[in-house]
Amino acid sequence: MVVHALMAKQTDHRFISSMEFTFASFQTIFSFLFVLLVIKTLNRSRTNRSTPNLPPGPRKLPFIGNILDAAGPLPHHTLGKLAKKYGPLMHLQLGENSTIVASSAKTAKEVMKTHDLNFAYRPFLLAAHILAYKSTNIMFSPYGDYWRQLRRICNTELLSSKHVQSLRPIREQEVSNLIHTISKRSGSVIDLSEFIYALTYGITTRSVFGKKVKHQEALISLVGESIASAGGFTLTDLYPSSKVISFLSGFRPKLEKMHQRLDKMLNDVIEEHKTNEDGQGDANHLLVDALLKVQECGNLEVPLTVDNIKAIILVGKFLFLFKVSVSVYLSYLLSQTGQVKLKCCPLKKMGRTG
Repeated sequence: MVVHALMAKQTDHRFISSMEFTFASFQTIFSFLFVLLVIKTLNRSRTNRSTPNLPPGPRKLPFIGNILDAAGPLPHHTLGKLAKKYGPLMHLQLGENSTIVASSAKTAKEVMKTHDLNFAYRPFLLAAHILAYKSTNIMFSPYGDYWRQLRRICNTELLSSKHVQSLRPIREQEVSNLIHTISKRSGSVIDLSEFIYALTYGITTRSVFGKKVKHQEALISLVGESIASAGGFTLTDLYPSSKVISFLSGFRPKLEKMHQRLDKMLNDVIEEHKTNEDGQGDANHLLVDALLKVQECGNLEVPLTVDNIKAIILVGKFLFLFKVSVSVYLSYLLSQTGQVKLKCCPLKKMGRTG
């Protein structure tokens, strides 16, 4: 018994010593890698200092730059305060990213119109690269022949007056449904932002897919989850050249799992529209079908692949951003104007009589 107890005690001691050694080794390795990363960033910042004609901005800290200056729950308020101090055009160093902030209509026009080609560069975002099929939608695609082709497709096929007017029945029906729902709750207190959320949900979803498709609710939920995960800057985006940070953050595996689920659902959606299983008569008016039609024409400078179509569909499904924005703006307006009374117009004006 004594021998057994001594052996157990020695085993526990060796186990604890092994744990302490492993933890100490991890700390040493992590500290070494962190120091290397700091040195690399400092060298890069010295190189960036030689860049001429940068706008004014707050003083930069080593390694992190102006991340702390731009941090906060309301970044537009933070940037507004900085603009009052440094002017309508200022420079921020966000990790490895050199960023120009234009905070007035005049400077924004200067950037977006006069010098648009100089600012056409898209930064590398890991979420966009993985979820948007190597950044091949119009939001994240680098400027070039492919991006110009996407813009042409959007202008002629998706945003033309003819196409927008073809979706008018969908908008009228969804607004009519909203009025019906509100009228049923006459005399009671309602949260209008929730109804606006549902309205934009219905309009955008039907404009993209038409009638309900397979996995539609799961797809919408997953898109919302993806946007929540990819929202804002991550450490991987702030330090894109650092494989160490990318590995330690665990962000890539999470995004890859989301992408696999999204890809399967989008494949089902495209196949359903190719076969037109629901037999809807206005198929050519929907985003998915319009893109498939363009792909079949075969007269594109850059071939449009199925993955490209799926990436563009995801832009259409970024309705969550639109819905949240509408809800936020509406809530703000309601808080500023006090009590707001709604007067429902006759339903027949909205295209419905029943």
